[in-house]
Amino acid sequence: MLPNLYEQMSFTELRAYIVENREDIEALRLLMSKRDPNSPKYPMPVTEADMQAQIEIIRRKINGEL
Repeated sequence: MLPNLYEQMSFTELRAYIVENREDIEALRLLMSKRDPNSPKYPMPVTEADMQAQIEIIRRKINGEL
């Protein structure tokens, strides 16, 4: 696929394309540039407690609680 075609895709379409074409670095770069700069950032978990806290955050997001 050509990079200008990636720009015409919505975020969701581009993400679905990348799931199927993980080796396409240009598409991945464009997807990362489209991310919301205001979205929350989570630090890399260091301890088991950190990992469990992030798992809980993800669970709550999936269930629509956040």
